[in-house]
Amino acid sequence: MIDNGAGGVRGRIFRSLVLILFAILTGNLFGMMVLRHGEYEGKALENRQLRFRVKAPRGRVTDRYSAVLADNMYIADITLPANALREGYPDSTLHRLITWFDLPREETLRRLAAQQERGRRELILVANATMPQIITIEERDQQLPGARVVARARRRYLHGPLFAHVIGYVGEVNQADIDSAFSDVTYRIGDVNGKLGVEAGYETRLRGAPGLKLEEVNATGRLVGQETVWLKRVQPGQDVVLTLSLPLQAEMAGLLEGKVGCGVAVSLPAGEVLAAVSAPSFDPNLLTTSLSQEEWQVLATDPAKPFFNRIVQAAYPPGSLYKPITSLAGLRAELIGEESVLEPCPGGFQFGNRYFRCWKHSGHGSLDHTGALVNSCDTYYYQLGLRLEIDQLATAARDFGLGRVLTDLFPEEVSGNVPTAAWYDERFGARGWTRGVLLNNAIGQGELLVTPLQMAMLAARIATSGEVHDPTFVLHPSPPRPELQHLPFAEEHLLWCRQALEQVVDVGTGTAARIAGIGVAGKTGTAQNSHGEDHAWFMCYAPAEAPEVALAIILENAGHGGSQAAPLAGRWLLSYFAENAPATSEAEGPS
Repeated sequence: MIDNGAGGVRGRIFRSLVLILFAILTGNLFGMMVLRHGEYEGKALENRQLRFRVKAPRGRVTDRYSAVLADNMYIADITLPANALREGYPDSTLHRLITWFDLPREETLRRLAAQQERGRRELILVANATMPQIITIEERDQQLPGARVVARARRRYLHGPLFAHVIGYVGEVNQADIDSAFSDVTYRIGDVNGKLGVEAGYETRLRGAPGLKLEEVNATGRLVGQETVWLKRVQPGQDVVLTLSLPLQAEMAGLLEGKVGCGVAVSLPAGEVLAAVSAPSFDPNLLTTSLSQEEWQVLATDPAKPFFNRIVQAAYPPGSLYKPITSLAGLRAELIGEESVLEPCPGGFQFGNRYFRCWKHSGHGSLDHTGALVNSCDTYYYQLGLRLEIDQLATAARDFGLGRVLTDLFPEEVSGNVPTAAWYDERFGARGWTRGVLLNNAIGQGELLVTPLQMAMLAARIATSGEVHDPTFVLHPSPPRPELQHLPFAEEHLLWCRQALEQVVDVGTGTAARIAGIGVAGKTGTAQNSHGEDHAWFMCYAPAEAPEVALAIILENAGHGGSQAAPLAGRWLLSYFAENAPATSEAEGPS
């Protein structure tokens, strides 16, 4: 009976505990389901709704006739959450996909680790996934928690290398980009921005503004909701219209194919760049993908320097293209006349203990000023140079826009060098140089340095007496244009110069640039190069009597400008005047 009594007590205690626990559970359920229903329902909804930042589609880049040069193509990436690398067990989503997709394990893990270090919220396992890879993710989502197929826009350059140095390219932002972003631009890791050219210079216009949306997801992060709630709408990027012409750019690139050099053409008087090619070039599409370190090194160490923007970044001696400036400086200072005859050219000029050769070793004989410019006689210009002061020559060059940056589009643009007396004093000391520097400066050698864009604009300013705008590469949005200023030279001297340059092409050193039915005025140049063969120059404008276009071409290590660069200019002009001129040239010039 004692045992039965004890068992009864234990039973009552057990039943009491069960009742108490049931009461507690019932009370909690009542509190959750009735008293705090709204609070828990809100948390449940919050847990199922995620905010997604939606990147804006980047604006297009077109040529002056609306041909699309850069736009966006939509691709799918396979992504994993940022903590995927911590899941090292063999059955994890990451390791399953590495096996199923036959990805190189060590390289893939290194690449994901690098993304994680940069602070990416989602790691791109496979960029630009194939359809079979996408189907694998969609069909096996229960086996692959965390894996997502994410659509994104990738920049596409429809003509590959053709406009690379002008348009530039885009790449993923780094921390410095994020830290230095404009007040109205917010970048996050994984965004892209312009790295060079128009893509960089017009970044805020092209980029647009990202949006923000709410989506309902399940426990694995997959979208399950039927409707999207937009908290902030996407603002697509705006287009940029270039001044360049696709056909004229293609023609210039074809002329420079297989060569190292540059060609630039501008319209008159607008100064709109119609063609600008730096050769060799690179394919910016390669830089929108995930290049390996080895692939990047191949591009970056190419001895032909495909990334080097010769349009504005390369500085060369102008050679004989500088002689019109020397002539106009002498005429302005009244140190020489249009018909002045100097000592005959025997093939060179003796100055002190040094003999300065003329390009024509047999000599030009006796020439007047016009004949000297038409035939590019170095001996004549040695003598003219000695009559000038170095600052007189430098001032004339700067009046034509040399020695300064011409655009604000390219941070890599160089100003070149137009040496003055102060420059020589600083470099060599007040007594460390002599008037002998004038001999080299007078023929465009020595310490003089110019860019191909500057030489195209030199031809343009001679053609228009300076009434041409500084060069622009963008038609819309149109940049502000200051009022045109006439060159500070007598118009009669500029007219003389233009007539002489027309003779250069008609009967002088530039006959290889002649085209039937259209007058061309130009100047050949052969610039000495201390690192190899001479560079070949040619600048011109046409029609000579009513100029519409000016251009400059340089070929590195190619020899004489008259035989190498001038024929290319003639062929490009044929393309430009295709609707009004014959399709063949009668040019046959001297070397």
